[in-house]
Amino acid sequence: MRVSACITTRNRTKNLDECLEALWNSNIKPHRVVVSDDSPTLEVQQQNSQIVEKYPGTTYIIGPRRGVCANRNNAVNAIPASETDFVAFIDDDICVKPDFIAGAVDRYTQMSPEQRNYTILSGVSQNPNGTYEMVSGKLSFRGYFCHSDAPESVAIHAALFPRSLFEQEQWDENIFFGYEDAELCLRALKRGCRIIHCPELRVIHAGGVAFKSTLHEPGIGCLTKYEISIEAARLYVGIKRYKNLYPNPVKLVAFLILYFVHMTAYLLKKGAIQAWPEIVRLSQIQRLWQPSVV
Repeated sequence: MRVSACITTRNRTKNLDECLEALWNSNIKPHRVVVSDDSPTLEVQQQNSQIVEKYPGTTYIIGPRRGVCANRNNAVNAIPASETDFVAFIDDDICVKPDFIAGAVDRYTQMSPEQRNYTILSGVSQNPNGTYEMVSGKLSFRGYFCHSDAPESVAIHAALFPRSLFEQEQWDENIFFGYEDAELCLRALKRGCRIIHCPELRVIHAGGVAFKSTLHEPGIGCLTKYEISIEAARLYVGIKRYKNLYPNPVKLVAFLILYFVHMTAYLLKKGAIQAWPEIVRLSQIQRLWQPSVV
C-alpha cells in the first residue's frame, strides 16, 4: 500500500528540513515525496533544493506561486495515480509522528479495495506543547468550522486522500488561502467519499509558533492579510456551496444576507470598513458564474 506525501513550501528552509527529516524517520517510509517550492527568490530555491538532496526519494519542483491550492495541485500532479495509492498534503512546518504512515496503512488495510478508494482519513494536528489541536469537523451554515460526529472536513495537516480522487477533482485555485480543504471535502463527499476521524494519526505543527508568514503582516485597518484572506475564502466557499455544490437558492440568499450584515458590523467594530472592497476582490466570487467552476 503506497502512501506518498506532497509538501508545499515557501521561504522556510529550516522548517522544510525538519519536515522532511520527520517524514523519512517514519516507521513505514513514504513511497514518494514531492516538494513544490513557491519561494520567490532563486537563493531560497537553491537552498531548498539542497535540503531535498539530503533525502533520497524526494523530488524537488518549482511551484507556480499562485497560492496554496495551485501549489498543492502542482505537487500532487507530479505523482501519477498509477504510482501511489494515497497522498498526504503536508505543509513545510509540519512534523509527522513516526507511526503516522503506519497508522494510516493499518486503517486502510481493514477496508475493502473499493472502500479505500472512497475513504479520507483525518487525524490530529497539534502545536508543540499540546495546548491546541485541530481535528475534523464540518462547516456551519455561515461557513465556520465546528465539531461534528460525522466529519465533513479534515485536519488538513494530518489527512490522507485516495490519489484517485485527484483524477476527478483538483484543489480550487480560485481560493488563494483559507477553507480550501473544506471546499475540497465538500466535493469529495458529493462524489460518495467518506471521512473517518483517526485520533491515532498525529502530526506536530512545529513551525507555526516561531514563524509568521507574510499573510500575518498588517493588511487594512486592524485586519491582517491573513484575516482578509480567510474572510474572502469564506465568502467564496459559502456561495459555491449553496450555488454549485449543493444548490439551494433559499440557503444561498440567507447566507449572503447574514455574511454581509455580520461582516459589515465586524469591520465597523474593527475600524476597517475600507477592507470590504479587498475582501470582495480577493474572494473572486465572479468566477463562480463561469461555466468552468463546478
